[in-house]
Amino acid sequence: MGRHKPRKSPLWARILVAFGAVVFAASAGAVVYVKVMVDKVNNAVGQECLLADCGSAEKAAENPLKGPLNLIMIGSDMRDSWDAAQSDTIMILHVNESLTAATILSIPRDLRVHIPRCYGGGPCTDKINASFTVGGKDMGESVKGLEGALTELTGLKFDGAAVVNFAGFEDVVDLLGGVELCVPFDMTLLHPQGKQVEKGCKLYTDTELALGIVRERYAYDTDNPNWDPKYGQGDYGRQRMQQHFIKQILKRAKEQGYLTNPLKVGELIQGIGDQITVSLGGYTAVDYAVALKGIDSSKLTTVKVPSQPQTIDGTSYVVSMPGEQETAAEALYKALREDTLDDWIVAHPQWLNKNI
Repeated sequence: MGRHKPRKSPLWARILVAFGAVVFAASAGAVVYVKVMVDKVNNAVGQECLLADCGSAEKAAENPLKGPLNLIMIGSDMRDSWDAAQSDTIMILHVNESLTAATILSIPRDLRVHIPRCYGGGPCTDKINASFTVGGKDMGESVKGLEGALTELTGLKFDGAAVVNFAGFEDVVDLLGGVELCVPFDMTLLHPQGKQVEKGCKLYTDTELALGIVRERYAYDTDNPNWDPKYGQGDYGRQRMQQHFIKQILKRAKEQGYLTNPLKVGELIQGIGDQITVSLGGYTAVDYAVALKGIDSSKLTTVKVPSQPQTIDGTSYVVSMPGEQETAAEALYKALREDTLDDWIVAHPQWLNKNI
C-alpha cells in the first residue's frame, strides 16, 4: 500500500511550481497574491548553511543570480536508528551561463576519491559516500564533507545544495497521484523485499514500490537472468533510473498544472514539511525560480562519470580507469568548470544517458 500522510515536495518541484504561480499571477495583475505566494514559498523552504561558503542575503540582494551554476543534490536516508546519514543519491546539477539549459551528472556513491576530511579529521582515500557520513547526524557537517570531496574531485566551487530525505520522494509521488516509470527488464526488488516488477512503462501509485524501483541496484547484474547490460550494471543502472525518475516527476507535474496553475500551489505549499534542507548561497527559492525560467525541464541532459566497477584490496569501488576513462573524466570536470558540457557530450556520447 502507498503511504498517505501530509504531502511534501522536493526542491526541483517547488522551484518550478513557485515560478509558475508567480508568473501566472503577475500576468493577471494580482500583485497582492504574488506577494503572498512569494512569502509562502520562501518561508516554506527550510534553509540551513550546508556549504563551506553559504553567502548572505545582503550580498545576494546586491548581485542578481547569474550562471553558470553548480549545485549538489543529495538523496539521503536519515533513520533515527543510524549513527550517521547515508547518501544513496549524489548528483551535480549544472546550469549553463545563459540559464537556459541544465545537466544532471550522477556521481557513483562507490566512486573511489581522495577525501580531505575523514574520521579523525585527516585525509583518506575511500568511497565518496564516506565523506557524507563523517558528519554523523549533523546535516551541515555531512554536506560540507561531501562538498570537500566533490570540490577536490572536480575543481568546482558549488553555489548551493539540496538534501531530500527519501520520505520526500515518496510524498511527491503521492501528491501527483503516482509516477510513470519505465522498468527496463523484469526484476526482483530488495525493497520492498522480494517484490517482483515487470518490464515496461506503468503508472506506479504505490509510493513505497516506486521508491523501491528508483533505489534498486542489485537487479542490474548477472545474478538477474533478465538483466540487459545496456542499461548499466549495479549503481550505473540505478543512476539511470534515478535520472529517469526526475524527468518523469517533472513531466507529470507539468501535465497536472503544477507548473502553471496558482490555485494548485496552495495545496503543495501547505504540504511542505521537514523532508528537505537547502542552502542557496543567500538567495531564495523564488530567486532561483525566476532565474531558471528559461529551462525546459523536459530537455534535461543526463550524464554519468566515465568509470567502471573495480575491486581493490578486497573492496568493491567505482574507478575512472587510467587511459580513456580517466582522460574523459578529467575532461568532464573541466567542462563543468568552463561551462563547455555541450562540447564534451559531442566528444563522449557513450557517457550520455539517452532515452530516459
